[in-house]
Amino acid sequence: MKPQMLVWISILVLSCASNKKTWVVEGEDIPIEESLLDTLVVTDEEWQEDTLPKVFRPSATLYYDILHTKLALSFDWQKRHVLGRADLTITPYFSPIDHIVLDAVGFEIHGVYLGQSYVQTGYQYDDKKLTVALGKMYKRGENIVLRIDYTAMPDKLPAGGSDAITSEKGLFFIDPLDEDPDVPSQIWTQGETENNSRWFPTFDKPNERFTQEILLTVDTMYKTLSNGNKIASQLHGNGMRTDHWKQDKPHAPYLAMVAVGEFHEELDKWENVPLHYFVEKKYQRHANQIFNHTPEMLSFFSEKLAFPYPWDKYAQVAVRDFVSGAMENTGAVVFGSFVQKTDKELIDNENDNIVAHEMMHHWFGDLVTCEDWSNLTLNEGFANYAEYLWLEHKYGKDKAEEHRINEMAGYFNQTYLEKPHPLIHYFYADKEKMFDAHSYNKGGLVLHMLRNYIGDDAFFASLNRYLTDNQFTAVEVDELRMAFEDVTGQDLHWFFDQWFLSPGHPSLTVSYTYDSLANTLQISVAQTQSPDGHLSVYRLPVEVAVYAADGAVNYYPALIDQRNQVITIEGIANQPSVAVLDGKGVLLASIQEEKSAEQYQAQYLFSGHFYDKYDALYNLQPMPANVIEAGLNDSYAYFRSETVRSIPDSLASTYADRLQALALSDPHSQVRREALIKLSMVDDIDLVPICNMVMMSESAYPVIDVALQVLVMADPEKAARYIARFRDEDSDYLAATLVGILGEVPTDEDWAFLERKARTVGVNHMVDFYTACQTYLVGKPAETMSRAIDFLSSIAADPKGNVYRKYLALIGLLNMGEDVSARMDTEPSLDDEMLLQRLAETIRSIVENEQNPILKEKYSEMR
Repeated sequence: MKPQMLVWISILVLSCASNKKTWVVEGEDIPIEESLLDTLVVTDEEWQEDTLPKVFRPSATLYYDILHTKLALSFDWQKRHVLGRADLTITPYFSPIDHIVLDAVGFEIHGVYLGQSYVQTGYQYDDKKLTVALGKMYKRGENIVLRIDYTAMPDKLPAGGSDAITSEKGLFFIDPLDEDPDVPSQIWTQGETENNSRWFPTFDKPNERFTQEILLTVDTMYKTLSNGNKIASQLHGNGMRTDHWKQDKPHAPYLAMVAVGEFHEELDKWENVPLHYFVEKKYQRHANQIFNHTPEMLSFFSEKLAFPYPWDKYAQVAVRDFVSGAMENTGAVVFGSFVQKTDKELIDNENDNIVAHEMMHHWFGDLVTCEDWSNLTLNEGFANYAEYLWLEHKYGKDKAEEHRINEMAGYFNQTYLEKPHPLIHYFYADKEKMFDAHSYNKGGLVLHMLRNYIGDDAFFASLNRYLTDNQFTAVEVDELRMAFEDVTGQDLHWFFDQWFLSPGHPSLTVSYTYDSLANTLQISVAQTQSPDGHLSVYRLPVEVAVYAADGAVNYYPALIDQRNQVITIEGIANQPSVAVLDGKGVLLASIQEEKSAEQYQAQYLFSGHFYDKYDALYNLQPMPANVIEAGLNDSYAYFRSETVRSIPDSLASTYADRLQALALSDPHSQVRREALIKLSMVDDIDLVPICNMVMMSESAYPVIDVALQVLVMADPEKAARYIARFRDEDSDYLAATLVGILGEVPTDEDWAFLERKARTVGVNHMVDFYTACQTYLVGKPAETMSRAIDFLSSIAADPKGNVYRKYLALIGLLNMGEDVSARMDTEPSLDDEMLLQRLAETIRSIVENEQNPILKEKYSEMR
């Protein structure tokens, strides 16, 4: 699963022209690219777990095993009810049983029956647990057939939720009465962690698994999706249809899913596996491109793991208002609507990372499942590392390493704000908070170190052994360790104890001294991490890179295993131009190296490793001319882009011709965008002709966005003609910029645009759009603000609305209140006084009536 990123008031003041963010790492500010939804949420809450009782979190005890679950479901869209019949085939796990306790949250139970003849039996129900009397003692190996007729009412349950999964309702109705023409009516589910028991009775723990059938009766206008293959579809003659989905291979309860809606379905095939791409109808011509690398990924992962894709189909569906980033339901992945992009948005911005992440889960998480949430990284660490593996395969090492640095920054950020915890965390305070930058980021980074320690052949052979030995079972970390030990013949306790079972990471301070008389290079290494939350000493195998004056490099293996030590490398005949302790960029560690500017120049010019070049650029500010020249000609777009960004504004005119060429013809849109931004810093250049050329020839939105902003500043009236060109496009990318072009008095078309986008803008562009709206409304007359209150308050008060949209709408109302209050101080008017009173009453009503616990907490912090 990919968690959703929660965006709160502390980051609402963002520039529409940049998506760079500064991560705080061990006291440094490190600029690093961040993609919304691809980096996990790290809150600024103080660490509380040390004050909590240390409660061991075991896997659930299995008293029985559900062998098969068959559900017949229909839906009352008006009441938001699930009308269900569950047929469960169950057997005692080991000891005899005479009753069964099932998870069933918020149900109305209509009847419970036993056996093929469905004899009614006694039961007790407390709104969370359904206890069924079996009438006799059943022994291991005997099957129990149980039928439950019920109505599930997930919409009446408290939303619950966390930063990673914002609601625990399990099943969600989206615009069920078709009241909003811009929102499609949908039903979809989100079972992780233990929320599927809110729409069907089960034993809702990750160490259970069953085969499954789901029959969905829906209006014929809707398409359906569930796990397995659709084996039948029956029309009933009354405008209704029943689709029968069946999965013959067992999986955990949280992986069961359904989706219903007016989707466009694109069909494809990989080998003998059917592929299904479900998107909203307005994205139907983009569906194949949205999921464009799916067949190639299935081949890549199947071959890399030497384990063919194990399920009977692979479907992907994008839904509205999803409560997480994406979810790896077996053979039927659900994504938030942010993956729905137009062809222009997909330029240099494909969905590869999240598609690869969810696909890898079908081996690690679906086929082999963590037995409890303490071991969650056995699901999520592998899925995160799949992103690296795919990028490395498809785009090259630099792209993968850029991703690794982002993952490391996300993990460091969490450990800076909170005390680290073990990767395998048997004493977590809340299972929902296991979906953090440890289970995800650190998990993948540790696997990368293990791969580099034992080598590629052994690493992937060990993964195959792990999957083969444990398929269709639940596991804990020792089973992973034993698979690696069985393949390599090594005792790897030290590695797993250090990286999986202990908290933290090393912080290293490194200095280099060359002795020309002894022909030796001495490297002083101090492990400076605080023992509070980290090990005092880590064992760190490294390969030291030593670069000669001509750039030739040699690698020397070394072992860091002391708090303070000196590594001596002999036989270095001449002064190295630079040396790098972690010469191949493998360690999960904060490393501070003492180097001169000349050494960092050599490091950038000679090293072929992404992190070395990245580190050099960060430490070479201002950037010397030879590094600028090398950076502008670098084969990897990131370095061309960063070099353009790092050119001092005072020197931008010197590079004007190069920048213009890059802006118009560089192969990567990010470089074109940065070059255009840097050109805007040159005083004696007329950018309007260049921007007009861009508007005629450019396809990528990030570049068009910059050109449009330049044209707006140069000639707002001429730029206004672009509103009509872009206002009705499917994409949200330019929405915030278009707000800035609107006239002083909004027309009916302007209002239609504002109100439609406010309700439909996707999470990727939501903050920018709402921030632009707030800026636009500053100083507007009472009549304009009054209409803005109407649509913003309807969004903020919507009990079924998207949590981020609701929050941003309320912030918009608050900002309007501050603006009106400020002008009342200088130019009081009756209209503004009435407007301010209305704003105060509206905001108070929204806050007092809010039921979502996350929003309630955030609103309470404002008071």
